[in-house]
Amino acid sequence: MTTLRFPAEIAVGEVEWEDPREPNGWDHLLAIGVLEVPDQTAVRLRVYTVAEVSVSGHALGFAPISPRRPQEQERVTWERGMPDSALRNERSIWGGPGESWSVESGDEAVDLAFIRDLPADSVFDLSLTSDIVAGSFAAVAHLAPGLRDLSVYLDSLADDAPSVIAQLTALESLTLGGGPAAEDGPGRLDDHALSAIACLPALEYLSLMHGAYTEHGLRQLSSLRKLRHLHIEREDLTSAMFQFAYGMPTLTRLSGLDEFGDDGPMPPAEVNQVRAMLPHIIVG
Repeated sequence: MTTLRFPAEIAVGEVEWEDPREPNGWDHLLAIGVLEVPDQTAVRLRVYTVAEVSVSGHALGFAPISPRRPQEQERVTWERGMPDSALRNERSIWGGPGESWSVESGDEAVDLAFIRDLPADSVFDLSLTSDIVAGSFAAVAHLAPGLRDLSVYLDSLADDAPSVIAQLTALESLTLGGGPAAEDGPGRLDDHALSAIACLPALEYLSLMHGAYTEHGLRQLSSLRKLRHLHIEREDLTSAMFQFAYGMPTLTRLSGLDEFGDDGPMPPAEVNQVRAMLPHIIVG
């Protein structure tokens, strides 16, 4: 078994791992205390502060439902600060057959220092889309040997974030989010960030959600020799910005440009120009 060590007093997200005995093929618990998962199994880690877990279920039997007897009852099965919160992190917190569960997140930013206590090859999928302590992102480089999939919002991180991502050379899928240029300067999903990730040798899927990069930044992506699918959602895109893709023989799909039809990131006429310019790529 592989041991995963998380903070003992606070749940820093959810852990999922492959388990063929489960209906959907995955088992999961909160990321708190010490967990054991089978060796060589795929592990997903979604990081955020957990406030509580609650379960709801339908009333049993065939008795008519009256206003005084609600059809569903909700109960809290785990909450932050409860006695022995790490020990009570069991499968039962998700409820039983016929019940659904929900997780309420907290407001605190998560310090990623705990990642350095995990085996370096233990996590293959990491999601960091909630608030984290900006300066702690460097700890993610510890997971480089096993990390294949990363989702992160760059604007909540420090300036060194792109250089940290560049160290994750086993990445096959990367989703980056960022804001547009603002009064206090551009967001961190900019030309510098795209230049840094353009050296990832195994990357096959890249998603850019918003951001402040330019045509120059997009041209850097031509260095991604294994990229097969590029997804982009951002305002102010033009067909000329995608000329770089013509020289990428492995790229077979460019998506997101007409995500919302006439209200999408690009006018339909511009999307058609991209299709004409890149006949070997599925554009949509």
